Amino acid sequence: MPRHAIHLGTAWEPPTAATSAWARRFGRPAGVGVADRLLLVCEGVDAPGPWRSATLNDRPLEWLERGPRGLECDVTRLVMVRNLLLVPVHADGVADCGRPGVRISTPEAWGRLSLVIVSD
Repeated sequence: MPRHAIHLGTAWEPPTAATSAWARRFGRPAGVGVADRLLLVCEGVDAPGPWRSATLNDRPLEWLERGPRGLECDVTRLVMVRNLLLVPVHADGVADCGRPGVRISTPEAWGRLSLVIVSD
């Protein structure tokens, strides 16, 4: 089962006084076939933490623990041509930490987030 990972830990729009969530926009990966699965995988965390309240394209995510210090969520049916992953501010305990239009990495405590393409 070949796997290809696309790191999503950078280019986040942080919450500001005017917004209520961390936001990560991304496109559907090219070359994904109908038999392929798309997974959000977070490594380096013990529990969903802020990811528990995350949504992808306005749909809540259902995380599964995938061994020690890892989470996984099948998003095959949720990923569209353009996507918006949101993590509400109340989920991370972080208030205003950015400026509009500036993209940053997520807090280190959130782990390493990737979109993984799994080909059968």
